[in-house]
Amino acid sequence: MAGLIAGIDWMAKIPIGGTYTAVSADDSAGKAVISTGKADAVGFIVQVFRSEVNIGNDVKVTLTAGVLEVKDGSTYKVTAGDVINWIVF
Repeated sequence: MAGLIAGIDWMAKIPIGGTYTAVSADDSAGKAVISTGKADAVGFIVQVFRSEVNIGNDVKVTLTAGVLEVKDGSTYKVTAGDVINWIVF
């Protein structure tokens, strides 16, 4: 039986995720900005769906202080109605 784990804030390590649907303002800005609520996040997983098809091959994503930015790529353009599934950890 393992003892107590000391010095680890395990609650802060639990990933969180959500779904965001792009709106026309994201379309014209060329990016969707998603506040995840996890300011200490250091990694992410993002999938973008359009008409129920995963189209996220050329998506540019950044994560700064818990804010994900899903941006236009060379072929992908953020479009109103895109469904963005995300996980940060």
